[in-house]
Amino acid sequence: MLTANIILILLGLTVAVWSNVRGAAEIATHHGRRACEESGVQWLDHTVMLEGLSLKRAANGWLRARRRYRFDFSTDGHDRHRGHLELLGRDLQWLRMPPEAKPRPIEPLMPAQWEVRMSLTPPRPPDGNGPTT
Repeated sequence: MLTANIILILLGLTVAVWSNVRGAAEIATHHGRRACEESGVQWLDHTVMLEGLSLKRAANGWLRARRRYRFDFSTDGHDRHRGHLELLGRDLQWLRMPPEAKPRPIEPLMPAQWEVRMSLTPPRPPDGNGPTT
């Protein structure tokens, strides 16, 4: 009976911790996506990745989990930049995105070295009077 109670308590704690971790990741995803929308850049991979986890005292003196996340975004669809954010508990502490990259100028792949000319008029007969029907 005691073993069953201990297993149930451990299972309950595991579910509570997992739920807390997922909730924080969803909050980080919300902040990262919103920052990308406000900056006019494309949110990549539709997720955040946990980079660090530690404990830190909040302003009220209580220890809270400090989580650092990263996310990727693109300014033109061909590049990839990395943004970072930090949560203390469920509160956003900071969010950093590198400055927007300058768009690359569009250059032709190859300069035009040949030319095509077409004539849509029927050819003239040798006497120069025009076509005969």
